Parts: sequence; C-alpha cells; structure tokens
Amino acid sequence: MNIFESDSVIPQGLNKTRIAAGASHRLIALSGEGESGVLGEGMNHSGQLGNGTRGDTSTFSAIDTSGMDVLDVACGREHSMVLMRPQDEEAYYLSETLGNEEGSSDTALVTPPKAGVTKTLLFGFGNSMYGQLGLGGSKDTLAKELAGQQVAGFVFEPSPTAVELPDPEENVVQVQCGLDHTILRTDQGNLYSMGWGADGQLGLGPESSSDRAVPTLIERLSWKGRGKELGHVKEISSSTDFTLALLENHQLWIWGNAEYGQCMVNKKIDRILEPMHIPHPIPSSETIASVAAGGTFGLLLTQSGKVYTCGYGALGLGRDKNQILMPEQILGLEGVRKIVASTDYAAAITDKGELYTWGTCGKTGRLGHGDFEHCFEPKRVKMPQEKDGHTVIVHDVALGQDGALAIVETK
Repeated sequence: MNIFESDSVIPQGLNKTRIAAGASHRLIALSGEGESGVLGEGMNHSGQLGNGTRGDTSTFSAIDTSGMDVLDVACGREHSMVLMRPQDEEAYYLSETLGNEEGSSDTALVTPPKAGVTKTLLFGFGNSMYGQLGLGGSKDTLAKELAGQQVAGFVFEPSPTAVELPDPEENVVQVQCGLDHTILRTDQGNLYSMGWGADGQLGLGPESSSDRAVPTLIERLSWKGRGKELGHVKEISSSTDFTLALLENHQLWIWGNAEYGQCMVNKKIDRILEPMHIPHPIPSSETIASVAAGGTFGLLLTQSGKVYTCGYGALGLGRDKNQILMPEQILGLEGVRKIVASTDYAAAITDKGELYTWGTCGKTGRLGHGDFEHCFEPKRVKMPQEKDGHTVIVHDVALGQDGALAIVETK
C-alpha cells in the first residue's frame, strides 16, 4: 500500500480533493494552497493521463488547473473526464501548456457565461474509439474519413479537450464513466450519454443501441424529454456497463446490462435500452439515499446507513450466496455514509471513517487486506498509519480494475 501525501489537502478541506480510478490509471485533483492540478499515474496508452503524451508513467504527472476549481473527476477503462469551474468569473481563459507528441502546446478558449451563472467546463482525454469523450470522433467517423474503407484506426485525445453540450446554457454538475461510455447530469435536470451503446448503457430508447460520439439526451429522465413529470435526478452511478439513477423523490431507475439480475426486479434481463423504473425494492420503512453500480451487481444505501446488494459475484453476503435477484441487506455493515462499486468489488465508508471492502481481488491486492484472496463479506481495511498508533479517518475511495485510491486523514 503506497501513501501519497499533500500538505495542501488538509488546510483547504478534504472535500476539495477529488479522486478517480480507471482500468489501469488513476487521477488525483488537488485544489489546495499552492497546489492546483490534476495528477495522473498509470497506463497511458490512449493518453488517459491527459499530459499530452501516450507514455506510461509510474509516477504522477500533472495537468495545471490554476485558476480553476475541480468539481469532479471520472475514469473509464481508458478515458478520463474532468469537470471544472473558474475561480474568477471574470477570467474566461484556461491556458494549459501540455506537451503533446510533437512538443506543441494547446490553449482552450472558454465562452463567458451569462451574469449570475457559474459556468462549468467539462474536459475529456484518452480513448474515444466509441465516442466516449463526446468530442465527435469515433472509430465510425474515422472509417468515413478514410473514404468509407473499413481500415482499423485508433481514436484518442492525449490532452484535455473541451466537451460541448447541445445547449451552451447548460452546466454539467456530475460526470460518470462506465468502461467505454460516459453519462452526464446537468443543472437543468437533463442527462446526456455518449460512447459504447451495445448493451443499452446509453439509455437512449428501445430502438437505439448504437454508439454516440457527442452528448446525446436521455429522453426518459431528462426535463427536455419526458422526465419533467418524474422530477429531478439526484445522483447517477455507472462504473461498467449499466447505470443506476436516484431521483430526488427517492425513485430508483436503471438501464444497460442486466443479465446478472442486478436490475432488482426478481429476474434477469439481457439489456435495458431505456431507463426503467424499479419499484421500491427494499423494506418500505427504508429510504434510498445513494446508489452504486458495479459490473454484475448494484448497491443501495439507505438514510439509516444500511447497505443492500443485488446481482452476481462476491456480494458481501457470504461465500455461499453469490447470486440474488432482489436486494438483500449486508448485515456486516452499519452506519455507512458512502458506497462505491467497481466491476467486481465494492467499498463502504462508515460515519466513523472506517473503510470496508469486499469482492474479488485478482492479482493486485486491490481490496487492501494485505493478501490476494477474494472476500465474500465486508472486511475493514487497516491503513499503514494505524501500526504507529494513529487514528485514520477515511474520507473517500475510488475503485479501479487494478487498484484503489483512498483519501485519509491521520490524527
């Protein structure tokens, strides 16, 4: 277990540090005193670290975000998204000197927002073979550019590039990455998706499972479509190839791959092409407060701090229960304030700042338990600082396919 320390994190508030983990890369966004940037480490074959190159790195490389507050970061298999907001509303230029493969630099011009509107800026970088960056390019557009010849090509963007919504008045407030797709939530009550759509993970309707290379409105849950009758979406979660959406009225919706029974309707569905409402799947006395979508399973967190799970895998319910079609409570967890899910493992943070993980481990030790064993019930992760008698409070965790990141405070 490696420790990355930053003196700027504590004075500025831990809530200003954002973390994300992809298949084999990680991002840390710092917004503290004297430090402002997005640090990237790991695999960089597609330029998913955003440093202008495609070279892997075993140390963190930085993207300068001076003058910006980073609101959200997200990682897919080989693509990354960063959501930012100018600290000075009168400064509308974001200048970044990023050495690309030819050694040049890029400067992005930001359009001034209207008075009183805090404009957010979304940037994407990395693999865009399926259009998951939302920049208009994909393997399909590449084939057209090559005079219709079906020539294999690689579509990528190694430097942060601005993503434009259809309506320039809208602001992105949350971004989630699946393996090869991206979901956006905006301040006007709309959802957009782009990228790979074969399993319905874009949620664009019963007639649509094709890829999209630009942000495309999810009609069913968006106020610009048919969603105004339902209410605002509070939270979205997507880590692999299906998405959970929680509305402000606590309604639960799902779309994408549901072949493992993670759809919480007591059956398996091959794929759900349009957001589908899930009748309250847990005891009526409980209110759903948060959601987390894994690969073959989903998690629900209640306002009382209980965690429910559904689907297939090492679910946290014991070695002998690896397939359920309706959510069951994970009895080993109480007082939970945050849940996180990845393709085949999960994590929970309690209100005491304790971190629990469970799921399959692989060869990376990504569960943080000091071994390479699968874990079928939640087990607390003991941080290295605890050996010296320190109290460790975990504030956040990000789960990737080959490793995890955690933000901790040591007392």
